[in-house]
Amino acid sequence: MNKKLSFEFILGLIIILLSIVAFIFVYVKIDINNPKRNFDLYSDFFNIGGLQIGSDVKINGVIVGEVSDIFLNKESYMATVKSSYFNELSIPSNSTFTVANNGFIGSPYIEISIGSNNEYLENESFTTENIDAVSLEEVINSFIFK
Repeated sequence: MNKKLSFEFILGLIIILLSIVAFIFVYVKIDINNPKRNFDLYSDFFNIGGLQIGSDVKINGVIVGEVSDIFLNKESYMATVKSSYFNELSIPSNSTFTVANNGFIGSPYIEISIGSNNEYLENESFTTENIDAVSLEEVINSFIFK
């Protein structure tokens, strides 16, 4: 009986030790203590279409970030989109932010057309050159009624 108790005790210690090592490994990989240093920008749009939290942000078709928050600006009644970037980018201040779609039925995303200004947007700043989403209904109506 004493032999069985010591075997179970040692096996339990091994399991606890392996659990601690696994937890430390996951903690280091996820890096909960020091989250990613995201670069955030805010953009105001009159119409964001079907843009949702988690939608992509692209430069020349390359995903550089995602939409992290969408809320209504209570002063201007415009949709404010907070976009987070995976690492700090140098985006010129005259860059154009457009709500675009992947084809007719594709998911919406924000496309950034890089400007040529030497001044760059800083973290937590607002963009000024924003182009709203164009819906398919608006395009069809413009052909029919013009």
